[in-house]
Amino acid sequence: MAALLLATTGITTEIRADDGTRKPSASGATEHIVVRGQQPYAAQAQLHTATAAMGPLGPMPILTTPMSVTVIPQDLLINKQIRTLNDALRELPSVQVRDQQGLEVSRPQSLGFQGTIAQNTRLDGLNIIGTTAVPVENLESVQVLNGVGGALYGPETPAGVFNYILKRPTETRLARLVGSYAGNGLFTSEADLGGRIGWLGYRLDVVHGEGESYVRGSTANRTLGSGALDIHLDPATVIQINGSHYEDSGYGLPGSIVYDGSSTSATNHSTVLPPAPDPTRRGLGQPGAGTNLVTDTGLLKLIHDFGPDWRFEMGGLYQDAQRNLYGITNTLTDDRGDMTVTKNFTAVPHFTVGSNEASLNGHVRLFGLRNDLTLATSGFINDQYNYRNSIAVTLGRSSLADPVIFPAVARPPTGGQYLAGQLRQQSVIEGDTLHIDPHWAIQAVFSESFLRSQSFNAKDATTSRFSTDGAFSPTVSGIWTPTAKVTAYVTYASSVEQSDQAPSNARNASAFLAPYHDEMVQAGVKYAPLSRLLLTADLFRMTRPYATTPASGIFQVVGEQRDQGAEMFAQGEVLSSLSVLGGVTYIDARLRNSGNPATSGKLIVGVPQWKSDVTLDWHPAMLRGLALTATVHYESDRAATDTNNSFAPAYATLDLGARYATHVANHPLIARLGAMNVFDKHYYSSIADGSIVGSPGADTAYLAAPATVLASLEVDF
Repeated sequence: MAALLLATTGITTEIRADDGTRKPSASGATEHIVVRGQQPYAAQAQLHTATAAMGPLGPMPILTTPMSVTVIPQDLLINKQIRTLNDALRELPSVQVRDQQGLEVSRPQSLGFQGTIAQNTRLDGLNIIGTTAVPVENLESVQVLNGVGGALYGPETPAGVFNYILKRPTETRLARLVGSYAGNGLFTSEADLGGRIGWLGYRLDVVHGEGESYVRGSTANRTLGSGALDIHLDPATVIQINGSHYEDSGYGLPGSIVYDGSSTSATNHSTVLPPAPDPTRRGLGQPGAGTNLVTDTGLLKLIHDFGPDWRFEMGGLYQDAQRNLYGITNTLTDDRGDMTVTKNFTAVPHFTVGSNEASLNGHVRLFGLRNDLTLATSGFINDQYNYRNSIAVTLGRSSLADPVIFPAVARPPTGGQYLAGQLRQQSVIEGDTLHIDPHWAIQAVFSESFLRSQSFNAKDATTSRFSTDGAFSPTVSGIWTPTAKVTAYVTYASSVEQSDQAPSNARNASAFLAPYHDEMVQAGVKYAPLSRLLLTADLFRMTRPYATTPASGIFQVVGEQRDQGAEMFAQGEVLSSLSVLGGVTYIDARLRNSGNPATSGKLIVGVPQWKSDVTLDWHPAMLRGLALTATVHYESDRAATDTNNSFAPAYATLDLGARYATHVANHPLIARLGAMNVFDKHYYSSIADGSIVGSPGADTAYLAAPATVLASLEVDF
């Protein structure tokens, strides 16, 4: 969003973006600047995004990209007062979040497919751990590629690519101070500082919040320290350095509800998902039970422009994610709501990942035709550590109707951590977009991947090992641009992906299966009726092997997941005073060829057939700084079991917000007030097949947050 700063020397003016970067005048003439004022940060909510980072292909116009791409810009994150990545991703109609072992321990998924630990999630294009907390305060945007991206990024599931773009240093001084309030008494303060001193650009974001969350007696605590440096070696070369420490904890919030485990447990005879209880009810969680997630990240990049036609980039990232998982599992023992309550999870408590990328992009003309060429590599090493001892403790019996608060129980000794699994993958990527004429182009991107996986037991003995070399993943697109405002495309993609890892209750626990092969066909149209409004629509069909633990007790592929459907999305300015972001997605996600008549052909657990999320932001000039927002979220019913004998009901929620921007003592000031889930709808935010995610051997559900009031006050200096 651009804010206009007026200068009084003749007719000279300057346009400055909210992040402080200067923009040239329309005429390109040199301007003399006298700064008189500035609008508050993100006051007018510009939701249009013209380009997205497409991995090795570099920044590309979304209008002409032959894939489904959606972006959550910083203005939406700020004005809706979004503090967690999970809440941000739920703004997109093609995206879901599968909670695991507590809120913020989640896997994002797109178009009905589950994401992995590290393959589908990236920070500035580099692989990170996707199952730990990610702050949004230091993000410029959240960019999502919906569909198969293995040719561009290396092996991964069809869950899409979730690329979190960090804030960069600003060209001019930036100083934002924000104080906010949420829930019953959660107070947060933030300082966002940026600028440039000669060849050195800087950005610092510091956040601390603590207090009571939405359950009486619960606690929440968030601390972020994030820094970014841009070292300009010369006008064409920059070194980017980023580092962050993030700690996120929450105790006393509702635990998971585990059900339908009768096929794997003689003591568990529940068969259906119960209606969602009130999430504020004490006893669904336990005092002192929850999660404490500590994530440290370092990132380094070198970027060099070889004139107007060629660009080189290389980078590396290291991340350490400590997951202290002391949450609650409420395991139903019948369909009346009786349950056994367990504290602590045996899931992986510690991940590390070291990732790398390098790319060279340029344009050449061969035989009179333009070619956009790419040569790149991308990969990572992911280590997973387990406790030698189980720390799960049974607290006692309870019920959903009358939940019990149990006495505190000490955590059992962990026995220390051991390396339980290691994933390695590295890909070589080649791409060419051949422009046949001004209207027709063919894009082809290929990757050859080298994969290694190992698993170990608590005695440090190797339990499985797998490797493959030269695994091939192609993506080929036909692109038609009849006018500068319209793009139509057809894309075929096939991708190798690192397979699932067997859960702890399987006879082949921790073993990795052989790599999977996924396929996608997508056809779409993109239309820009206005310069800052983009409308997109596409049809898709995707398949992926489906693994679970059948009666044999051996985790294995039992069929395939086939998802097909359609997406429609709008993003940008409908009017100068009205912005929109959102759309609707239809997905028919089914398990095929499972060999079991009870599950074959049935809907995939947790995937709604219809999902819609639409945000409108109204900020007319006549209201003199006042703006209003509204967001509608809708999901149709979701299968709660593999046999489809139980469903989570459809739900709709409404978020409302208002903000007022003004100046006090020549400093921009903006007050924001919002409410999420205004009508306090009780529903499940996540439904997951526990044989793949969640608790082994049963399905798992997590409750959504209740109605929540949000308020903040920001002063810019």
